[in-house]
Amino acid sequence: MRQIGTLPEEQALRFADFLLTRGITSRVEQTNNGCAIWIHREDHLDRAREELRAFLEEPDAARYVEARREAEAVRRRQRQADREHARKTIPLRDRFSRPGGRLGPLTRALLAACLVVFLLNWIGPPIAGRSLYGWLFFTDWFVRGGNAGLGPILGGQVWRLVSPIFVHFGPWHLIFNLYMVSQLGSAIERHRGTAEFGLLVLIAAVVSNFAQFALPDVFTAPTARVGDGPFGGMSGVLYALFGYAWMRGRYDPASGLVLHPQTVLLLMIWLVVCFFNLLGPIANTAHVAGLVVGIGFCFASMGRDGVFR
Repeated sequence: MRQIGTLPEEQALRFADFLLTRGITSRVEQTNNGCAIWIHREDHLDRAREELRAFLEEPDAARYVEARREAEAVRRRQRQADREHARKTIPLRDRFSRPGGRLGPLTRALLAACLVVFLLNWIGPPIAGRSLYGWLFFTDWFVRGGNAGLGPILGGQVWRLVSPIFVHFGPWHLIFNLYMVSQLGSAIERHRGTAEFGLLVLIAAVVSNFAQFALPDVFTAPTARVGDGPFGGMSGVLYALFGYAWMRGRYDPASGLVLHPQTVLLLMIWLVVCFFNLLGPIANTAHVAGLVVGIGFCFASMGRDGVFR
């Protein structure tokens, strides 16, 4: 932002109104010698200086006096656009305390399944000699010589392609994932429908789980790698939901999915922090795979909807 000149207050306000009608935003600031005119954008400076020279030659011309009404109309439209943007923005705030059934049916089912699985594994009896989690992991990790590879899935236990998303290794792991999925999942399900949301969750679960199994440490810092082992959680799906909402907001804001920039920054920082396993072993490959799935799924969906035509 740069100052281009100083005018008496009445003329400064009149000139600022005129600039706004020309698409140039400015700020009028009171000083000891009048009002300073500051231009917000560098690429508007040359035009603003030219307009100021013309204004100084004839400050009471009709085009300047009449600019006030048009400038007020521009401001009203901007306020309306700001309100619409705020309405469509997805804030990271607690929706559990809000009445009105904001969580869609599939979002509720996913959250309930995670909670029930966590509690049953904690208090329930073993099933056929192993814990509930043992039946939900991507493979059987506790066999002689390592793990059973794809054997259980190829042998008919196909639920293992998806079921690791319901496995959580502690209360904080569970609470964080439930909260984030409730925010992003409910918004996507509400705006895009249960069918599209469900397909996204299914694809993200399968791809992120398989990627984590096949390439467990590829997105982990070399000094923090721990090798393969049991993994679980909704984080891969969470990053798919994030990628989907992020791209929808950027390229199709009319869809109603617009993430706040702070939300984007938070989740991208968290993605990078996790690379170093500072909080213990983390399924980083699942995070990245989920993000790629969400972005790709979003572009396919927008292409189907004709967003780029």
